[in-house]
Amino acid sequence: MGFFDSRCIWKAADNPARSTSMPAATPLYRKLSSTLAGLIRAGTFPPGSRFPSIRRTSREHGVSITTAMEAYRCLEDEGYLQARARSGYYVSPPVISPDRFPTTGTRPSSPLKVTHGTLFETVIDHASGQGAVSFATAAPGKGIVPETRLASISREIIRRHGLEALSYTPPQGRWELRAALSRRLYNLGLTVAPDEIITTQGATEGLMLALRATAEPGDLIAVEAPSYFGTLNLIRDLGLRVIEIPVDPRSGLVVEALEVALKKHRIAACVVQPHFQNPIGSLMPESRKKALSALAEQHGFAIIEDDVYGDLAHDGTRPSSIALHSDRVIHCGSASKTIAPGLRVGWLLPGKWHAEVRRLKGIQCPWNGTLSEFVIARFLDAGGYDRHLRRIRRLYAEQCAQTREAVLSHFPEDARVNQPAGGFVLWLEMPAGFDARSYTAAALRKGIGISPGPIFSATAGLNHCFRLACGFAFGTRTLEAIATLGKLARHHRS
Repeated sequence: MGFFDSRCIWKAADNPARSTSMPAATPLYRKLSSTLAGLIRAGTFPPGSRFPSIRRTSREHGVSITTAMEAYRCLEDEGYLQARARSGYYVSPPVISPDRFPTTGTRPSSPLKVTHGTLFETVIDHASGQGAVSFATAAPGKGIVPETRLASISREIIRRHGLEALSYTPPQGRWELRAALSRRLYNLGLTVAPDEIITTQGATEGLMLALRATAEPGDLIAVEAPSYFGTLNLIRDLGLRVIEIPVDPRSGLVVEALEVALKKHRIAACVVQPHFQNPIGSLMPESRKKALSALAEQHGFAIIEDDVYGDLAHDGTRPSSIALHSDRVIHCGSASKTIAPGLRVGWLLPGKWHAEVRRLKGIQCPWNGTLSEFVIARFLDAGGYDRHLRRIRRLYAEQCAQTREAVLSHFPEDARVNQPAGGFVLWLEMPAGFDARSYTAAALRKGIGISPGPIFSATAGLNHCFRLACGFAFGTRTLEAIATLGKLARHHRS
């Protein structure tokens, strides 16, 4: 019996005398696609999982390669399969009907100060406790971080460089890392020399440097709504104000809403995650990037591009930087979501703000982690980074798809959930009246960590929403935790 364990199904469909579901004139490839679609619907191959190769299907079912290829094309056209470059075919995630997709705001907020309490600290303090299933931290988990390879590189670097690998690195960062990043960024269409790059201790430091270089206390910063809570905390601590711009769950920042805001207010900078935005998972198309760039040129504000998820497109297609469309962009990146969060390696391309960012870096944090920068430089150049990316993109896609499917199965019918094309975060929107704060506390008592919506809002709103991070392997404990969350969701209405 082959991998489908269902040749009897295929042979019945292939024999007109035994099949009642297909007319005798049905082409062979259509019969095959119908059989495979049935297995996908039955759950033999769950959403996000890798599908058997065309060659294997040809062999298992005794058909030609051409017939198998035509069957796979039908499955693609019908939405059952997705082809990924250099990786093969994967089962598509379930299509979410419009009434189960998060809603989109259309208007900007008024200028305001960021007001956050201790809710986020409480979530983090408890979510990583022993025995907890944590959906709260958007970071790679076990099975994602290439620990064996990184350990090998670390030993090699210490042997080769000795004390130098454990000494201070100047503020701009190791030349080896900046050169490796220059080569990677060239593949994105960004032609930058190593001396145009400044390395940081994670993307958060890069965001702080970018904000300090482009704004003064009291200035107005445009942010996405919902927005990454780390950005909001930085803005609060720097004494800046924000104006929230809605984010479309599919296409990112609503540029038309930003344009409306600019008619009334002057902003110093716009912080945006164009690729697989945290927490809503959106992907900004090129047309919106161009429109945002045009507004920056017209109104003279800086675009701070937080691109930490850009390498994590589930289909392997790396989206391009907004910096291709404007010189008013500070591009920030990090190895935290793709390689290892604990190494704390990030970078930014300050562009026209290079001198000011370098000055601030020398004051704020004059020394970088030398060993970490050596390790990331080596991994990017000769450690199989592209192979690693192909592997974790597949894992993230599978984990997002399986988590989403479990949510749709266990949560009330009025729950809405996004369908990201990259990254590993899911955004759930419950009906008005849902209390995410009390829900988070109840989940923690069950040993489950989540991130409540208020920490993603400058006003601590969005109390009917929460985020689930899927950066760890999906398994029995995960499914049980989602089932528990689904039951709890039915009892937390304000």
